[in-house]
Amino acid sequence: MSLAYFEGKFRPLNSVCIPVSDLALQRGVGVFDSLRTLGKRPLALSLHLDRLEHSLREAGIAPPASREEIERVVREGISFMEEETSIRIYVTGGDRCEGGRFLSPRWFVLFEPMHRIDPSATAEGVTLWPLPHERPLPLLKSINYMAAFVERGQHPEAFEILYCPGGEITEATSSNAFMVIDGKLVTAPLERVLSGVTRAFVLEVAREAGYRIEERCPRLEELPQAREFFITGSVKEIVPVIRIGTTRVGDGRPGPVTRHLTQRLASSIERWVE
Repeated sequence: MSLAYFEGKFRPLNSVCIPVSDLALQRGVGVFDSLRTLGKRPLALSLHLDRLEHSLREAGIAPPASREEIERVVREGISFMEEETSIRIYVTGGDRCEGGRFLSPRWFVLFEPMHRIDPSATAEGVTLWPLPHERPLPLLKSINYMAAFVERGQHPEAFEILYCPGGEITEATSSNAFMVIDGKLVTAPLERVLSGVTRAFVLEVAREAGYRIEERCPRLEELPQAREFFITGSVKEIVPVIRIGTTRVGDGRPGPVTRHLTQRLASSIERWVE
């Protein structure tokens, strides 16, 4: 079963549509955030709502409803679902732009059964394909994924695209990126990338486990020295990366640091259930 909340009502997802006048369709103006449930309860809902509010401010889109109303809708929608759920909250630019601001947005929330990634991805590792520029509007969660989709269409073997402006590794299509080099976890700082919720979880459990962390953009030229590489996301959690473009990472297999952090995250993740 899949549901949508739109214009004050819960409806079947396939019955919902927005007008062709909406700037999300005409100009790609919109932001969203996505989260999931664990034990039929939202995981890190407050952190996701914080990030949605940040995206709205950065995009110049007015809040479509109070935070309390959005939270109520999310929790009520989850209660209708029969299994673990993926939730996506969208806010569009609406029909008008006034001086670079979008003051009459539309919003809707989608509730769908959660589908975990293929277990072979975590068991065997994946390939990323480098793209020599940064994600558009990297500090907010925009609906604009066009560049990544076009590039992945040319490299179907890639699990995601890896943004590498000027040789600096920032983030992937819908993931934060981590390089393991010289015994440290190296990941791009929040001045350069979206504030990933699972990124924050991983950093917390890594610090608890005693790993050293360096928040800077790792570079493509460091790949030959990297022992491991992995990406993180709300549904995927941690996914090992064994190849970036034509360059093999480490020995081409998921490494011990990635496996250890995956286990630590799995055993700790309930602490963020709300």
